Amino acid sequence: MLDPRLQLAYDLYDRCGVAADIGTDHAYLPIALLRSGKCGRMMLTDISPGALQNARSHILEASLGDRAVLLEGDGLSVLPEKCEMISLLGMGGKTIRQILLRDSRFLRGASLLLSAHTDLPLVRRAVMEIGYHLDAEEPCQAAGRFYLILRARPGAEALTDPELRRGKCLSESASSALKPWYRRQAEVLRAKIKGLERAGETEAALLQVRQDLAYYEEMAD
Repeated sequence: MLDPRLQLAYDLYDRCGVAADIGTDHAYLPIALLRSGKCGRMMLTDISPGALQNARSHILEASLGDRAVLLEGDGLSVLPEKCEMISLLGMGGKTIRQILLRDSRFLRGASLLLSAHTDLPLVRRAVMEIGYHLDAEEPCQAAGRFYLILRARPGAEALTDPELRRGKCLSESASSALKPWYRRQAEVLRAKIKGLERAGETEAALLQVRQDLAYYEEMAD
């Protein structure tokens, strides 16, 4: 059974013939996608030989070895063929940004599913810079932590600085986790403001953070 984060990723995945999971680790999501038939075949990659062996063991236990290709390598360059969807989940935002910018030529028009533990604005900016746009941002809570999963499609869309920081599609989510997500972001920003005030930052330096806090507090009501 998938945890709420991976279940959300599963729900946002397109039904497709060929997909890839980058940094697959335990391969729980690909196994669920293959078992259900939502994805016909999948390529599973990881930079860690140990993680890839872990994934291989789980794939074989699930009797899915004939529909999964496991590849050791960093990023998208190891993918041997065009995919309809590519997921990069559970990484830092800087890592996801680096992969997207460095390896954009290997996307070949694939849709993207992205989830970063940190630096979400950097991920949104990278999506924009590679000529993609976000069509979904969905929050969830798992094991006491909040996560946000983004889905991106080919086709450029310019985002404003506030949209890069806060998300443009997020407010359209019908998830029960949306208001708790906003409340959590507000808590983080309140703590950040206190830290900046203690450090003697000027009101001008605090303005953007205060504006974002006001936005999150309004959305959380």
